[in-house]
Amino acid sequence: MFKSFALSTLLMSSVAFACPTGTEVLAENGLNYCLLKGKYLGSQLNLTSNFTYRLDDEGVFIGGDNKDNSTIRIQAGTKIVGEPKSFLAIMRGSKIIAEGSKESPIVFTSVKTENRKRGEWGGLVISGNAPINACKAGTPLCEATSEGIKVEQVKFGGNDPLDNSGVLKFVRVEFAGYPMSQDNELNGITFNAVGEGTEVDYIQVNMNADDGVEFFGGTVNVKHLVVTNNDDDSVDWDMGFRGKIQYLLSKQSDDAGDNGVEADNFKSPMNAQPRSNPTISNATFLGGKNSGYGLLLRKGTAASFHNTIVTGYKKACVDIDDVETYSNGASVNGGILSVNGLKMATSLIFCTKNAESEAEDLWSTETWLTSQGNKLLDPQLNGFYPSVTSPAIGAGETPDDLFFEPVDYIGAFASENDDWTAGWTSMDLQ
Repeated sequence: MFKSFALSTLLMSSVAFACPTGTEVLAENGLNYCLLKGKYLGSQLNLTSNFTYRLDDEGVFIGGDNKDNSTIRIQAGTKIVGEPKSFLAIMRGSKIIAEGSKESPIVFTSVKTENRKRGEWGGLVISGNAPINACKAGTPLCEATSEGIKVEQVKFGGNDPLDNSGVLKFVRVEFAGYPMSQDNELNGITFNAVGEGTEVDYIQVNMNADDGVEFFGGTVNVKHLVVTNNDDDSVDWDMGFRGKIQYLLSKQSDDAGDNGVEADNFKSPMNAQPRSNPTISNATFLGGKNSGYGLLLRKGTAASFHNTIVTGYKKACVDIDDVETYSNGASVNGGILSVNGLKMATSLIFCTKNAESEAEDLWSTETWLTSQGNKLLDPQLNGFYPSVTSPAIGAGETPDDLFFEPVDYIGAFASENDDWTAGWTSMDLQ
């Protein structure tokens, strides 16, 4: 009987730690993980929530570069941990299907369980075939190489704005941004030329050592984006990003954080095409004691902001830089400012300094704000929830695009009863 019981226990133990196909058991410090390692080429990788998965410190690559396409499917409630230098890269042509739920989010986090801090592992990198502007005009196929990753060349960019890299839904990325080399950290989530065929809804980046979310070109759309306590910018875009975002909460901690948005078109030439021109609606940007600008718009970017609140930033709420940004953004005719490529409507601005303007600027940033009906006064924030009853600002104006849900309020939340961050996000600082 004893031998039979011992054999049965051993078999049960083997079954309990029989990791999914494509992963291998890793036992460390009394804990068992399923290890993801190397390249997954032409394969289907299915991660179920009854295991904790660990990313190898040389990086994990899903698919080749538009060849050997692969799919990683991640079940709701799954936890994936990273050690220093680890990251998960979804290559061009491959997909990540990560569909969590409010009750069971998918969490990417540090392998450490206590005393956690920013930059303990790399981050999530998704590369697609949507357009970017990082090439000379007339280049048939414009592509670039992802920053931060040295062990493998990760390319992105193409001619398909509808490209589909999969699904991110109820996904949380935290304590990422490990420095792969000096001053070269990964973002929490990097969207490299990701197309609008990709579904992104309810995602959070918390406590990242670099930017929370960065878009390098592409056309991907996002709803319900939370970026909190990150060391650099909350949202960053470059290389011709033209996606849409609705419902965005950006909250910086007092110990770190730079800009709410750092927006570029391209460093040179600044008028590169396609020009960065995203549309953002129902956003709340809350700065901290060491923050920079709420919205830093520069290097020729275009953009449209609707129903947006910007408050609490140390340098200024809004700063517009570079001649190309100004000349594309608006023009002055007969003393009247006409808005072109930079727009902001039904929004509330309140910082110690609302707008940064310099003598050489082509027009006043404050005039640009007020001429479009925005309110540069105290928005009377109550936690994350603004008062939206001011007759001076109206009741919200939905962008004319089917992606955006019609709203009648300003900011990321309709009321205190509309906290869509509850249950699946984390604001932990360690």
